[in-house]
Amino acid sequence: MILNIVFLLIALYLLIYSIIEQRPFYRKMRRSIGFRGGKLIYVDKPQQVKEKGVVYGKLLKSEKYGLTGKPDYIYQVGDELVPIELKSSDAEDSPYFKDVMQLVAYFVIIEEEYQKRVKRGRIVYRNAMFEVYNRKYLRKELLKILEQMRKMEKGVYMPSVTPSFSLCRFCPCRGTVCEIYEGNSR
Repeated sequence: MILNIVFLLIALYLLIYSIIEQRPFYRKMRRSIGFRGGKLIYVDKPQQVKEKGVVYGKLLKSEKYGLTGKPDYIYQVGDELVPIELKSSDAEDSPYFKDVMQLVAYFVIIEEEYQKRVKRGRIVYRNAMFEVYNRKYLRKELLKILEQMRKMEKGVYMPSVTPSFSLCRFCPCRGTVCEIYEGNSR
């Protein structure tokens, strides 16, 4: 009898966990930057007039993952830290994958810098805002991308793609770890 109850509880836990992990990792929201009751604790750019208790322009680091970055803003909402990344482009019905990965990298960096788990962050486009949740599979995807980039640096890995002016011209890897686009194909 007890074994049946334990088995049922484990099955219920696994079912609930799988449902939570399969929910969309973002939700579209009305566009705004701040939080009611939230306190600004970090700003990417140096300011002329500095507000007490706010860190300005500091490069945040994760020694564990070899990452550095500067989110545009970090708010403290209760005991939660929420990074906000502003984008100058428009978005349609979902955030761009590259922007989600950038925000997930900030989750990792902030967790190491501030020793607090980040639950969510926001990507604010010109026409929309998305709240992105810190999910396990997003972190796994980030770590996979980091591993591929490290292999590219060592010359061990090269993705199988065809050079394309339209795809490569704005790629953040162009001229760094990726030598696929030489600038001569249109």
